[in-house]
Parts: sequence; C-alpha cells; structure tokens
Amino acid sequence: MHLTMVKMQVMPVKRVAVALSRGLGSRVAAITKLFTTTEIDARVLTKPLTSIKPSDLSDVDALVIIGTDSDVLKATHQAVVEALPILPISPPGYSTFFASTDWEGLKEAVEKLARGEYVLRPYTRIEAIVNGEAVTRALNEVAVFPSRSASVMEYDLFVNKEFVWRDKADGVLIATPAGSTAYAFSVGGPIVMPHSKVLEVVPVNTVNPLRRALVIPEDAEVTITNISSRYVVEVIADGVERVRVREEVRVVKAPSPVTFIRFGEGLSDVIERKVRVVAGEVKDLPPSAKYVLKMLKVYGPASTKELLALTGLPERTVRHALSVLLRRGLVRRVTDLRDLRRRVYRAV
Repeated sequence: MHLTMVKMQVMPVKRVAVALSRGLGSRVAAITKLFTTTEIDARVLTKPLTSIKPSDLSDVDALVIIGTDSDVLKATHQAVVEALPILPISPPGYSTFFASTDWEGLKEAVEKLARGEYVLRPYTRIEAIVNGEAVTRALNEVAVFPSRSASVMEYDLFVNKEFVWRDKADGVLIATPAGSTAYAFSVGGPIVMPHSKVLEVVPVNTVNPLRRALVIPEDAEVTITNISSRYVVEVIADGVERVRVREEVRVVKAPSPVTFIRFGEGLSDVIERKVRVVAGEVKDLPPSAKYVLKMLKVYGPASTKELLALTGLPERTVRHALSVLLRRGLVRRVTDLRDLRRRVYRAV
C-alpha cells in the first residue's frame, strides 16, 4: 500500500486494528461485528496506543482510532504507527477536528474501506531538535514557551541560519498547514491551504506589533536561540510531549508524514470544515479564554480542577474564562461519558 498516494484507492482494506477512546469498552462487541459484516478482520486493541509494539500492528492494513483529537495526536507521536494509514472517527457525542467521519457515519465508512473507496492523504509533520539531541515530532505545532503561564521570554529567531528578529513574547509557534487552524490561528496566524508546502512561524502575544506571522518554505530550518526567561522554557509538541530547553531549538520538516484515510473530500471541503470549526471562535476572546479553549481541544473534556492543573492559571481566572466560553457557545458543560456522576467542560 503506497502511503503517499492521494488519488482514489481501489485496494479494499482487509485487516484493521481498532483503538478506542476510554469509556468505549462496552462497545467492543458491536464494533467488531460491524467490521465483520463487511468481511474486514478487525482486532480491537486492549492496551493504550502508547504501549503497543510493532508486532501488534504488523499484519494490518490500517489503524482505526475512535477517539478525540487528543487521542489522534497521541497516536501520531508513536513511531510504531508511522507506516500505517490512520482512519480517525469521532466517538459518540463528540465532534472532532481530525475525524474523517463521526460515530453515526462509522457503518458507511467501514463499507467504503471494504470496497476500497477512500483516499490516502499525507500530512506534513515537523521535528524539533532540542539542545542538539532530544527529538520530538509534531503534526500541528511545536511551541516554545516558559513553563509558567502568563510569563514572557526573549529569543532570537533564525530561518536557514539567517537572523530574522529578536523578540519578547509569551512564546513562539512553528506550525504545519494542518496546525494552522489550531493554536497558531488563535494567536493571529493565517489559515494555510492543506498540503501546501509551507510552514508558519507565529509569535505569541509579542510586545512588538511589527512581529507578525511568517510563512516559510517547508524545507526551511527554524532556529530559536539565545532564549532567556525567569522560568524554565519548554518545547511543547502538539500539547502531547514536553522537553526542557537548555540551549536552543531547531525545527525542520520531519522525514515521514502522517497519512489519514479520507473519503474523497476535496481541498474546499477541508477548508470549509476547518473554517467552520475555528471561524469566529477566538475573535475578541481574552487570552485566558483562548488558552483554556486550546487545552480543551488538545486534551479533551476536563473538569475545573483538571483545567487548573493543565493551565497553571488561578482558579478565578479559569472560572472567568469558562464563563466567557460558555456564553459564546464555544464550550458546553456535559456529563462525563466515562463517569456519569461527573460534569466536565467540552469544546464544541
């Protein structure tokens, strides 16, 4: 199976591994039966994606993830899944950004897999080399931030070893086209057409109004160096991995993409879906509300207590941010599907 193809496939999928979000254990039998009716051999993984080994996926054609965007992002950070196309599905009651279809469309999606009616679309990833040795990869963005929120850092930015600026800001992002509508968009970056061969560099809450987002070739090397802050500075990859920065950070295009299974959508469909998710969401929001919304999108539904731990913000600030987001219809307070006694906040 050629992962770089983007035309409609004619190769039916015969074997898949299925990873489920927490709380979906009771649906294993129904999911397995659904695949069986289309003669696809489906094996539901019984352990977290972070624990799987190459042997667990060696005999499958694709990995199906029924989970949140956070689950998908975590999966893309596992080297074991790099050689497999991924089909993301929204879990019941959720609408997720990366999903090729929602829970209600699962049956139709499985039938299309069995008939070979799908498209393989590679998505560029980026790679951060931290302190000259530690490496982490990202599908959305690599962020460089002080470990304490609402604090600033100073840094020099180089692109292809050419000095661009010295800035004082909350941080700086290097984003892929897929990530251009995520955190990068919320802090002023442009929406980039999917699969464009570019990256963007976005300063976050800079003190200099002349510092704007830069669009650069995807094969460019970005270096963040001469970093100073009162607090420890970290690289945060997709909100999933964190690496402490002692010296500098270099960001380059990763050697391998992540490949998603899609069902014939064109570029205009992707753009419309992205715009629908983000348009109007973050306009005029206070920074604390943007930050809380970002955490809910990356990590999934969370309680107030969990948001306090994720953001490091004061309780009063988090509660005010949530009230703003609720009023704007950007989050909802819902029953936790994993624990019906608990109420959590979920990004719409």
